[in-house]
Amino acid sequence: MKRHRDLKNTRGFTLVEVAVAIAIIGMVFTSLGALFARSLYTTKLSAEITTATILAQEKMEELKNKPFESLYRNDFWEESVELNDMKFTRYILIQKVDDNLVKIVVEVKSKNNAVRLVTLRGDF
Repeated sequence: MKRHRDLKNTRGFTLVEVAVAIAIIGMVFTSLGALFARSLYTTKLSAEITTATILAQEKMEELKNKPFESLYRNDFWEESVELNDMKFTRYILIQKVDDNLVKIVVEVKSKNNAVRLVTLRGDF
């Protein structure tokens, strides 16, 4: 009989306590999983914006370094570029402002983002 009382007096976790602990651990891991997934998406988005910016700057510098006379006024074209397994379309617009001034617009678009650079180039 005494042995039966000893078993009654020993404390352990009840089924409710175990269920609550498992539920809390499940919520924590679910939250961490969602945070990780969002972090991966943000990293990919950041890489895409950085690459688009580099492509826009590259084309802008190329156009700024050309002789002024070689820039065709009121010209527009587009180029497809693939870099780091990402696809971009680069739009270039050159507008005549006056005889000695042109506006150069370079826009790079991807699936989710767009980067636009604008500058003026003169021949003075």
